[in-house]
Amino acid sequence: MSDRAADLSALADRLADREGVVDAWTAKSFTDRLFVVEVPPEGRLPETVRETLHGHDLREADEVYEVEGAADADFAGDLADGRRYRFVDVRTRGDLQSYVVE
Repeated sequence: MSDRAADLSALADRLADREGVVDAWTAKSFTDRLFVVEVPPEGRLPETVRETLHGHDLREADEVYEVEGAADADFAGDLADGRRYRFVDVRTRGDLQSYVVE
């Protein structure tokens, strides 16, 4: 695991313990490292969490991917037991390699 991946994994563990956050973790897309945060069903992402993520070069996914008309650029959807928010690691954006298994 790279230093950056380890740092973000540790950040996810710390954020998961914060009030107003149900869970947090990192994931990979084809070329980017993603950071996902879940909050309770009626909750919103705490502004202090958003500021912490920005301080670690994590930006709202829809802004990074330039999704037009997105009201909440980080909102990834409602779940039965929460709400999910998605961010992109802009420090390493495009560094990951994807491949197709034939």
